Amino acid sequence: MGNPLLDAEDARERLEAWQANASRRAADTQAAAAGLRALRVTASDAHGIVEVTVDSTGAMADVRLSARVQRVSLEQTQQAIMGAYRNARVKLAEAAAEVVRETVGADSATGRALLAGFRTADTEDEEGRY
Repeated sequence: MGNPLLDAEDARERLEAWQANASRRAADTQAAAAGLRALRVTASDAHGIVEVTVDSTGAMADVRLSARVQRVSLEQTQQAIMGAYRNARVKLAEAAAEVVRETVGADSATGRALLAGFRTADTEDEEGRY
């Protein structure tokens, strides 16, 4: 019997399988990147005074104040804005994790790398994961 490593047909099949796997992983990575770029989430503070929208980078894209803002202090308004912003960042991280899970897998090296940019102190639990 010959050495399977030297069998040309077997080597061709392994190469084709490797190429197909690489193409699938590249397509999955592109789908994940597109899904992450498209993310935009909105969240409110705990009292519903402020609503903040963040884009895929976590940057504040919009702020909406309810009429209730007129009945609270400036300090409470500031706290509400920051609370809504933190809540939006947490929702963004959750949405990003879902996109990655559905495309490349959150436990893959690619998935972990893609999610690294979404981690903040507000988004990590006690184990350092989403």
